[in-house]
Amino acid sequence: MAFRTVLLTGCLLGFSPVLAAEPVRIGVTTILSGQYADRGQSEQYGVELALQRINEAGGALGRPVEAFYGDNAADPQIGIAATKRLIEEQHVPVLLGALATPVTHAIMPIVAEAKVPLVIDISAGQDFVDASGVGGNDYAFKTIPSDRDIAIALMGWLKAQGVHSVAIVSDDNPFNHVNAVSMEKAASADDIKVVGNETIAKDTKDLAPLLARLKALAPDRVVTLLSTSTASFFRAYEQSGWSVPITGRIDYAAATAAVSPQFLTSGGLDGATSITVFNPVMENNGVQDFVQAYRAKYGVMPTQRSFFAYEATNLVVDAIRRANSDKPEDIERALKTTKMPSLLGGTYAMDDHNHPHTPMQIVGVRDGKMSVIAQVGG
Repeated sequence: MAFRTVLLTGCLLGFSPVLAAEPVRIGVTTILSGQYADRGQSEQYGVELALQRINEAGGALGRPVEAFYGDNAADPQIGIAATKRLIEEQHVPVLLGALATPVTHAIMPIVAEAKVPLVIDISAGQDFVDASGVGGNDYAFKTIPSDRDIAIALMGWLKAQGVHSVAIVSDDNPFNHVNAVSMEKAASADDIKVVGNETIAKDTKDLAPLLARLKALAPDRVVTLLSTSTASFFRAYEQSGWSVPITGRIDYAAATAAVSPQFLTSGGLDGATSITVFNPVMENNGVQDFVQAYRAKYGVMPTQRSFFAYEATNLVVDAIRRANSDKPEDIERALKTTKMPSLLGGTYAMDDHNHPHTPMQIVGVRDGKMSVIAQVGG
């Protein structure tokens, strides 16, 4: 809580007429302890930057806006307890969270029973969309593209590039498995043949046999959905001498660190492309303003999580302002009717499942630097 106290004290010095009032409360349940605490911190950073700017502009309802945090430690039972405390003891009328997918699933019934809106600002699963809005949890709102949105956008772009076949490679974990399933379905829907769908077993070190199998299938593209295997896959890719373009959801920092400088300078990854929702290299003014403000405040580049939390915080405050109320039922109604623009383009207008359709970016290395190649989806 020290982080929030410092921020509020700073705001009180400069904006005492507004910020002397009882704050408008926003609850945030995220990962603030354990091995994934850095992820929760990046979400918190996005929230706090948004609140700093919101309070500098006068807050909401003539009052400051303050975040109250509940550490869920990436554990569903801890997350349930933290969410109940935020609702029952801190009396927050709206929540952001919960970053960890199992925790987000676990708290959805809690917010539905309490009738407190939950803005799912980071968890990406399509199952959250399917369970929200019409026929489901009216108090759950998912703001970022789902795995299905991402797969449909990528395959649509590949089809437009003349791609007829792909091989899919994913790490053996729930997140990447779900994405692999979505990619295969989207490819089939676009008449792109899936010639192989390989899963890399945990702790696999030698990926040369995998690259040999993929090479024999001769796909037009290899779609990678990797986490811990990123470095070993791209090392094996370089060593294979294969030049098929790689696409998917690529961690470029890990990929470029894994291959040799000679491979990079010879253009070995120039044909690689990745689909992403946010990338700090985007050149539009809104994104660059966010990036510069974030770097000035924290001294580091923002992550996707930071950006998602930043926009979700602004979305919630926009709803409070339009509702002219911080009651849960009024915020819920205002979220359903939002048309707030996204810095990515498009708006957060909700469909029947409380899910907007904002644009995504195809990025790749061009002329030796990361660039946005195309905007897709939305």
